[in-house]
Amino acid sequence: MGRLLEFCKGFFSGVNKGRGDSRLEEFQGVIGYRFRDPALLRLALTHKSFAGQEDSAGALSNERLEFLGDSFVNCLVTEYLYGAYPDNSEGYLSKIKSLVVSRKILGEVALGLRFGDYLVMSAAEERSGGRSRCSTVSNAFEAVCGAIYLDGGLSAVRGFLARCLFGRIGAFWGDANNVNYKSRILEMSQKDGFGIPRYVTTEAEGPDHAKRFTVKVYVGGTELGEGAGPSKKAAQQAAAQNGAANYDKAKIAAQ
Repeated sequence: MGRLLEFCKGFFSGVNKGRGDSRLEEFQGVIGYRFRDPALLRLALTHKSFAGQEDSAGALSNERLEFLGDSFVNCLVTEYLYGAYPDNSEGYLSKIKSLVVSRKILGEVALGLRFGDYLVMSAAEERSGGRSRCSTVSNAFEAVCGAIYLDGGLSAVRGFLARCLFGRIGAFWGDANNVNYKSRILEMSQKDGFGIPRYVTTEAEGPDHAKRFTVKVYVGGTELGEGAGPSKKAAQQAAAQNGAANYDKAKIAAQ
């Protein structure tokens, strides 16, 4: 660990000379936590592209901290849901947790906190859109959680998540854009004995760079909905959303 932290102390010299300390101060204000050991934070904000190819084990980037932080995010989200939803089943809580700890949601939270502005990465990674890439910032979010744990313990991580994540869980869960309708209609169909829904692509229009697909979904041989999107996956999701809204066990069984 000593070698890693010594490496971290030099992160902002050269590329970000004169700005590193102020940027770290600013970021600590953003996340509402002040590090006793700022080198941990520097490591958490260092993308693998900056560490270089010689760092094959990910020891000089935030990859190992991400591995650590992922465990604590999962643990503390589970703890929060257990207390916040006392009347809901294990299955229901598992679905909420799966959404909350997903790359999509953690990335959304991280982007809202402007994580990308503070990441240290290579020029090539930055040019390719790395600062706004959901996977990159969600990984950094978990790495920061790992760094906070090493610096301040589990209660400090819990406090950080309480400030930026826990209070938004209800809104995330209630947002239709976050619902996996393909999974939902699959559960409904299998529960009622109709097997796996069938998706049929009925149209694929437009040039290769701007395709538009139309898909229909069938349950038990009954057409339940149609949807369109820029990819088959998006069109299937749209069809499943409409299909879930039209789902009627009795009507499907009667046909």
